Amino acid sequence: MRLNKVCNIEDWDDDRRAVTMRRILPIFLDQSPGYPAGMEHRKHWEFAQILLGLEALGTFGPQAMVLSVAAGHESVVYDLTNHVRWVFATDIYGSGDFTEWEADMGMLRDPDSLALCPYNRRRLVVEYMDALDLRFEDETFDAVYSLSAIEHFGGPDGVRRALDEQRRVVKRGGIVAFTTEVVVNGAEPLDQGHLLLSTPEQIEAVCHGTPGLRLVEPIDFSVSERTRAKVTVLADALEASRRGEADYPHIVVEEAGRHFTSVSVFLERTD
Repeated sequence: MRLNKVCNIEDWDDDRRAVTMRRILPIFLDQSPGYPAGMEHRKHWEFAQILLGLEALGTFGPQAMVLSVAAGHESVVYDLTNHVRWVFATDIYGSGDFTEWEADMGMLRDPDSLALCPYNRRRLVVEYMDALDLRFEDETFDAVYSLSAIEHFGGPDGVRRALDEQRRVVKRGGIVAFTTEVVVNGAEPLDQGHLLLSTPEQIEAVCHGTPGLRLVEPIDFSVSERTRAKVTVLADALEASRRGEADYPHIVVEEAGRHFTSVSVFLERTD
């Protein structure tokens, strides 16, 4: 299975991703017993991609420690407690632009109340922490990851600072993984401060330009015609999400003339 790649609708044909999605998001099985078939959403792909990638790269284990940066209360954090010794979930809980969406203060007070899947509550540590200032010793974790977060850290400079911090706190030979937004229609990048839509060239540049990190494999930026066939306007998707709805497949999104979707990237610390 490719790890460094852009989300494509054909990825739902892989049983490993489907099984992982059903395990971590059982709430959707109540809506459709065939889930994830017919409910293709790029965020769910990101969750499965990170979990399967970390497992494939050998970061699971009884003594492993994993850090989730800008973790929110996403199901990946909870599921990981069933596979590693410690999971540290960090975010600016209760503040910032995503307080009402993914950085609920309740995660600090009572993470049980936000769990959507079974987890080991004795292996989860939740902390308030800025992604650009990680309060951990060097070489603490076996893996560090973030899900659709680095594009909100303040443009390209914020991305570089975040990856440098993640490299610092991961052990040598450990994994730094992230998903982010990538422009797939050849348009120019978009930097709105709070949102960065990067081109493939920008993502390649930051991956190759972060000292001490290297890609575990080349990034496949190809997008199938079947994937491109459905484009959802970002404003419409956000409004539907507020109503608890979604228009499937939700893979390619449009904002200001940019068609974008998710890309997953796995890097290894080498220095």
